[in-house]
Amino acid sequence: MFRVILLAIFVLSVWYWWRKLKGLPISERRAFAFRSALWVVLAIALGLAATGKMHWIGAGLAALLPLFSFLFKWGRRALPIMRILGRFKTIPSQFTTKSLTVTINFSTQHMDGKVLTGSFSEKLLSELTTEELDSLALELKANDRESAALLYAYRFRRGGSNSRKQDNFSNQDLAGISVEEAREILGVTEGDSSEDIIKAHKRLMQRLHPDRGGSGYLAAKINAAKDRLV
Repeated sequence: MFRVILLAIFVLSVWYWWRKLKGLPISERRAFAFRSALWVVLAIALGLAATGKMHWIGAGLAALLPLFSFLFKWGRRALPIMRILGRFKTIPSQFTTKSLTVTINFSTQHMDGKVLTGSFSEKLLSELTTEELDSLALELKANDRESAALLYAYRFRRGGSNSRKQDNFSNQDLAGISVEEAREILGVTEGDSSEDIIKAHKRLMQRLHPDRGGSGYLAAKINAAKDRLV
């Protein structure tokens, strides 16, 4: 009698599984059949272990099969995202003006810049004293407003300024941004898709928006770079 009940349960289970399989889209049937096979193996292993016909270690390994399946499936889905995140972390963002170039590496939280013209030419911003940075700021305000705004953004980000009033520039300062410069700002490469560019723009804005410790100049520069590439 017990065997008859088991046989009836088995037949009903197969019938239900078959209806479930036929009700799925063709693209999902293979994955469903694979998962079902894993659960069948698990059930058989547990049954054999319960009756003493299989060592408990083997049953334990069989119980891990669904977990391995989940990890494999999750890994395949997460791989493209991890590649994007990895590329974003390894490629720093670079902002370049006539007088300055500033690089921000979010993976190391390192930010530095280099003076391209003037009395401090070829010097790193991190090498300059507070007095020298003040002198450079006055020099740039008189000759290069965009570079002055970039210097302010650098100092504000590094904690060297407590006022946003210096963060002034015009839309003309952002005109004529090249494709190469736009890629350097967003930290993307020539082969990246529009989706990659939009994601890079979003991440930069989350870090450099004025409300998050950035500056209006950096935000405007990032927006201009995205508009140039997309």
